[in-house]
Amino acid sequence: MEQFIVYVTAKPGHEEAVAQYYRDGEPMLQGAKGYHGRKIYQAEVGKMLEAVRRYYTPEELAKHPEPPHGSQGVEFIVIEFWETVDDRMDFSKNQMAERNKELIEHLMPEHSHEFFKEVTTG
Repeated sequence: MEQFIVYVTAKPGHEEAVAQYYRDGEPMLQGAKGYHGRKIYQAEVGKMLEAVRRYYTPEELAKHPEPPHGSQGVEFIVIEFWETVDDRMDFSKNQMAERNKELIEHLMPEHSHEFFKEVTTG
């Protein structure tokens, strides 16, 4: 089993369009050779910072100043499960090339997509 992980950042105000793009693609994926499902995650912007500010005193926070943040957009992580790398590549080449153009206008420039191996256990 192969894990293909996509990391993108939606432009501010475009997060629903990005979420919808990924949800709308599910029917195409269901019919793809070697596809075993996926998970789509959207960051809850500010939730972690809110929690940190609730759990730490101002004195504790002052010892660890908040680093500057990169993008102001909303991060998405999509994890797909495929039988083989070739199955994912065939799907991408044959079905996604045109459709991906719909997504580009909603994204910040930084992104990544790669196959990952699990290293949780030895």
